[in-house]
Amino acid sequence: MPERRAAAPRIRIGPPQTATLFGLAPVLHFLGIILCGLGGVMLVPAAVDFVDRSADASVFLIAAAATVFTGVTLTLSFAGEELRINLRQGVLAVILTWIGASFFGALPFMFAARPLSFTDAVFETVSGLTATGSTVYVGLDRAPRGILLWRFLLTWMGGFGLVTFAVLVLPYLRVGGLQLFMVDLSARPGKFVPKTAEVVAQIAFVYVLLTLLCAIAFGAAGMSTLDAVGHAMAALATGGFSSHDAGIGHFESPAVEWIATLFMLLGAMPFALYIHLLRGQPGPLLGDYQVRLFLVVIGAGVLLLAIWRLKGGALTVEQAVREAAFNVVSIISTTGFTSHDFGQWGGFASLVLFCAMLMGGCTGSTAGGIKMFRLYVLLEALKAQIGRQIYPNGVFTVRYNRAPVPPAIVAAVVTYAFAYLATFSLLALALAFAGLGFEESLGAAATSLGGVGPGLGPRIGPCCTFAGIADSAKWLLVFGMLAGRLEILLLVLPFTPAFWRA
Repeated sequence: MPERRAAAPRIRIGPPQTATLFGLAPVLHFLGIILCGLGGVMLVPAAVDFVDRSADASVFLIAAAATVFTGVTLTLSFAGEELRINLRQGVLAVILTWIGASFFGALPFMFAARPLSFTDAVFETVSGLTATGSTVYVGLDRAPRGILLWRFLLTWMGGFGLVTFAVLVLPYLRVGGLQLFMVDLSARPGKFVPKTAEVVAQIAFVYVLLTLLCAIAFGAAGMSTLDAVGHAMAALATGGFSSHDAGIGHFESPAVEWIATLFMLLGAMPFALYIHLLRGQPGPLLGDYQVRLFLVVIGAGVLLLAIWRLKGGALTVEQAVREAAFNVVSIISTTGFTSHDFGQWGGFASLVLFCAMLMGGCTGSTAGGIKMFRLYVLLEALKAQIGRQIYPNGVFTVRYNRAPVPPAIVAAVVTYAFAYLATFSLLALALAFAGLGFEESLGAAATSLGGVGPGLGPRIGPCCTFAGIADSAKWLLVFGMLAGRLEILLLVLPFTPAFWRA
């Protein structure tokens, strides 16, 4: 008992019953650290606007000061000799970090020379941090470079934050399949790194390296420095923000489209497996079952869409394949870059891309959606169940990468898939009640929950923005974006009595 008391966290602020209420001290301490980092990053667009002599430079400086001040206050006020985070605190830390960063990240949008309303500013910030890419901005071609860079930075930070949270926090919560990322690391013989911190450091190296390579490729294809760096950030984060209203279509360059297609594809595959690739071991990446399923689905989608586009007879084979590949990869990777208005391609094309919205990329990547790992496990579980129906006494095991998948993981996958589809249905109903049409409601629910970007329909499709919809619908989409990125069940847990009694 004496040793346990000595090892327990000691909070030096407030009365004992308040300081230890639900153990919020380490949660707020962690939130403070994140806000300090967020405020520091605001200095980058501030410097760009200072060079451009834009009035937004002072806006970014004031927003950075307010964010850092709040972060330092929380960090110092709730600092202790030892701050360990348990399951409940981990859930609260993740939720409060995303919410806190979303509100403070919205400050530059609210007070810029071209200000957004509070609702629009939060929507834009959440869209960036969750790597969704939906936007309310109109006239991006005339926007100050600082605001454009801030949007790109939000997306890039959010993309890496998704992977980092997946490694550091989510595997230990064991709710709704949040531990599945670690299956990608441990489902094969021999772990390649001994410590979680080393996993994060090596993934960060891969993330930065791929972003740099993508920026160089975009620059070689004719983009300006800001466009090349910004679109590289968005591609690897599978975020989809652009500095132009027409998106990638602004450049009217086949080379840019092929480069974007390649790096969107790389951003939607497991980053941990790239470490093997850098070591000259392509086997773990190419042999991973979810990666194979991902590539097969993309191949099928591109083939179907290219044939559909060739039916009109107005395109060459190269144009049809390029447009199909770009849009299929953009949607299934949940990047959401736009080059053409696929809403004008007919119902079949829209349905193919709608299915891609729901599926998403690979587990362990920056992509959203249900994800290929879960889809593969669901297919294997279905196969096993069919076998049991035919051979009641047979033994059928769900396997992934030739290794048995524990029943708890299978149950988590099934639970998550049900929760995802139930949330999608309820969100679509709520959006319809808020004034969106049938196609718009389905598209908006799918794009927000999957973190895709463009929706469906005449107002929120790839040709347009979300500026014209009601504020109530925007707040519903904010919830959808956060729910999708926090794996749905994580956001629901604090609303259950058992969570607080645990």
